[in-house]
Amino acid sequence: MSRFFVGIVLAAAGVMGGCAKEPAPRSPVVSQADWTRARDDLKKMRGQVPNEPYVELIRVALREPRTGKVIEGRGAVAVDPRRAVRLVLLGPGGRTALDVWVTHDAWRFAVPALDLIRRGESDKPTYDVPVGFFRWWFLEPLDGRLLSIVLPENRSDERVFVLRDGRATVTLQHLPRRHYVAVRREVFSAEPSREMEVDRLEWVARRVQPGPGDRAVYTQRSTGLQIEIEVEALSQESPDPAAFIDPDARGVAL
Repeated sequence: MSRFFVGIVLAAAGVMGGCAKEPAPRSPVVSQADWTRARDDLKKMRGQVPNEPYVELIRVALREPRTGKVIEGRGAVAVDPRRAVRLVLLGPGGRTALDVWVTHDAWRFAVPALDLIRRGESDKPTYDVPVGFFRWWFLEPLDGRLLSIVLPENRSDERVFVLRDGRATVTLQHLPRRHYVAVRREVFSAEPSREMEVDRLEWVARRVQPGPGDRAVYTQRSTGLQIEIEVEALSQESPDPAAFIDPDARGVAL
């Protein structure tokens, strides 16, 4: 049952789509002009990332891979950029179905109805809980060292950025008309020479900065679980700072 709830962790990531095909590279050689333009585009997107704490109100539809059953619900995610994230999803009767806390150094994953609490540290990755992507997207969106770019054939308005984020490689594809695809791959611990796809997020949004109407599809590779998300609104009030404290030290609501 705990595996069923695992994929909800990323349910607040923000935005939608299907599964886009990997772009065909135009050439392994990238000109200095192409590199400079792509680097400037990435800098511009990073400049849209919020700097102040905020709260997203979200609607979630989760498809459980074993049964195909779809579960719908609402929740909220509070983000203190580059510091901490707190996600709470509500189940039937308004009770907390999921409570997730993530920082750069540690994370906590709780399903109160099952009396389930899991904790972990960033230097000890886990592949059944997509905390690495969750941390990357909310705390420092688009972060990572730019390794390379791919220029899809016959698409001058499209870029693919390859970023290194710690142990992971993130491929970020920017498609026309507000469409983005991010795939995260991490080093396979049993075979350090190869990487495995951990999760995929495809979203449609006006900007990297979150806003009402943004939609997303998140897919967890290890379980096949899929989540569709819609951002219903941004709260007009800043989140309670206490929401970002370790819940085991002091539990508070958003």
